[in-house]
Amino acid sequence: MPTVRLALTVAAGAALWALGLTPFAWAYNLALAITVAWEAWTVHKALKRLGVERGIANALEIGAPHQVTLSLSNPTPIPLIVTVKDEPPMDFQWDALRKEANQLRPLLTAFIPARHSATVAYTVTPMRRGEFNFGDTDLRISTPLGLVQLPLRLSLPQTVRVLPNLSQARKYELLMRKMRLRDLGFRPMPLRGAGTEFASLRDYLPDDDPRWIDWNATARRSKLVSKEFELERGQNIVAVLDAGRVMATRLDGLTKFDHAVNAAAFLLYLAHRLDDRIGLMVFADRIFRWLPPRKGVRQWNAILQALRQAEPHLVEANYADAFTRLLQNLPRRSLLIVFTDLIDPDTSEALLTHARLSAEKHLVLVVALSDYELQTLLTEAPKEPTDVYRQAAAVVTLNDRLHAIAQLRERDISVLDTAPEGLFAALVEQYLLAKRKL
Repeated sequence: MPTVRLALTVAAGAALWALGLTPFAWAYNLALAITVAWEAWTVHKALKRLGVERGIANALEIGAPHQVTLSLSNPTPIPLIVTVKDEPPMDFQWDALRKEANQLRPLLTAFIPARHSATVAYTVTPMRRGEFNFGDTDLRISTPLGLVQLPLRLSLPQTVRVLPNLSQARKYELLMRKMRLRDLGFRPMPLRGAGTEFASLRDYLPDDDPRWIDWNATARRSKLVSKEFELERGQNIVAVLDAGRVMATRLDGLTKFDHAVNAAAFLLYLAHRLDDRIGLMVFADRIFRWLPPRKGVRQWNAILQALRQAEPHLVEANYADAFTRLLQNLPRRSLLIVFTDLIDPDTSEALLTHARLSAEKHLVLVVALSDYELQTLLTEAPKEPTDVYRQAAAVVTLNDRLHAIAQLRERDISVLDTAPEGLFAALVEQYLLAKRKL
């Protein structure tokens, strides 16, 4: 593969012929031919000895950036310049330091000194859950002279699993284990009484509830000492995921169902680490997966596997079937966290009817991912006649949503209506409040 630099050097040789400098032209072009032959031969030998390895974790998290490294080793006595074009899965977004226009694959360049190694890297963000395969890696190799490049295509098969995103859960778990809820922006809650267990004593903090003060310890130490509590363990927490058509729309590149899966995994992981019994139901027109609440690592692994495989379906959700199964199989009072959306009156009415019946026995929390793009549509000035119709449809949809939320709350059913970026903190707060009511 000739390069632009070779074309320029050949043009310089042609200019010598045109100027009549025949002896110089012969010498120049002969030296150029020898140089090109030497570089082609050197690079050809390097092709057989160049080492390439791709590095990436076997398990990735949806919506989270992950680095892909390509390690290049040059065992030859000649420095090499290598241009690498990797092939990530089609469902991955990627970014690299050098991202050219209309470039469909990451393009990276590395200078590798003689008998040394070099590493290039780019970042991928998975946008779907499941198993995905990386493709081949294309290389273009030359010496620092850069007169010719030789192509090389390597097969580097690698399969990665994309799981629900638990990065937020791990951060919240650390804070919750230490009971440092004020770091999350929450005010201290009166944890004394049912639903709490005494853990330890610590120095009193200005925003502590005065009822937490241990006066005996305070008298011994001559300073205020506060009691610290743990949340009660062993309660039933069940995530109920609507996999129907209302969850197939997209927000921030992910479907609402993907956001719900991340949130459900987040909350169940925290509940699992706090020794609660965790369960899962995924349903649409029928029940796809039902895992009764249990404790243990095996139960968490089963839930994670079920969430990884779950996908939304373009059908109506059958709330009657789902809530009937829950009532039949949950004899103990449980926290049911229903991840769904409230779009049209028919869907909202079905959810309202069956959630009200379940709320007589269980504690029900409905998590409705708000479509903030509709709010944005209302604030934009219409530019075309069709924009007016879109805004009118948005007003109707938002009014139906607000009406459904009001009806649920009137029947003492908690509703969490939030955008994805505020979902995790709101879920933690609702979870902690619900544990005191179970």
